[in-house]
Amino acid sequence: MRTVTWILTADHQHARVYAFTGRGADLAPVDALAMDDHLPASHEAGSHRPDLGYAAKGGPGHGYEPRTTPHEKAALGFVDRVASALEAAAGRDDFQRLIVSAPPRALGELRQRMPEAVRGRVVGELDLDLTKEPADAVLRHVDRFLV
Repeated sequence: MRTVTWILTADHQHARVYAFTGRGADLAPVDALAMDDHLPASHEAGSHRPDLGYAAKGGPGHGYEPRTTPHEKAALGFVDRVASALEAAAGRDDFQRLIVSAPPRALGELRQRMPEAVRGRVVGELDLDLTKEPADAVLRHVDRFLV
């Protein structure tokens, strides 16, 4: 049986997956896992008035910022969809090894959201945004992780 390595390039609004089947082979795009989302600018993502909290009974109300902005929620939702798609593919055994390339913040969020079935297949990580790079450039960056 041939070992299939997938290379995921992702950020908070783009994800591409390439399949690598062995030395001498080119990276083949996995079109079913190509995902794009348009994140509106923070000021376009909507806002709401801060929730009110009370220091003491009958005390003055204080506004406080929500833990995540609508922009951040949309970005995390995209990361969740990428992790779910990888989990489904791992369940079908579409790949045996995974290399992940993403900017540092997105990489950390992917790590947190990947289910164990996917995390156990990760053989390499790069904190680089390669989402807009052509396949041959991606291959040059991940070559050290390929066997």
